[in-house]
Amino acid sequence: MRKFLSFIGALALSLSGGNAHAMDLPSGAKKVTMEEFKALADGKHVKVEIFDFEKPVIADLVWSWKKGTITGKADVGGKMIDVKTKLTFKGDKACSTPKGEKPSCHAIYVDGNKFYEVRDDMQVHAVSTVE
Repeated sequence: MRKFLSFIGALALSLSGGNAHAMDLPSGAKKVTMEEFKALADGKHVKVEIFDFEKPVIADLVWSWKKGTITGKADVGGKMIDVKTKLTFKGDKACSTPKGEKPSCHAIYVDGNKFYEVRDDMQVHAVSTVE
C-alpha cells in the first residue's frame, strides 16, 4: 500500500509494474515550467487517473505549493485511501516524496485544463483535470 501512496500524488514513478492501460501524450500538450504549472493547479481540486499501475487508480487531490503537499482521496483498485505526500521540485520536474521514500519526479505537460505527468521515457504516468 505504501507504494501506491507514493504514486497517488500523480507525480510518482512506477516503472517496475506492467501497464494497466496506457495513454499517449496529446500532440497539443506543451511542456511547462513549474511556475506555469503552479498557476494552473495550486490549491485547486484535481481529478487524477494513473496509468502505470497493476490496479486502476483514480484520485481527487489538491496540490498546495504553500503547504508543500498533495492531499486527498484515491480509489486504488476499489479500495479508498487517504493521500498525503510531500510536494517538491527538481529542476523542471514536479516530485512527490512519501515519508521515508525517495522522490519520484515527472515532467509536466499541459493541454487546456488538463496536465500530464510524463516519465523520462515519455510515457504518460497520469492525467489530471483541474476543476
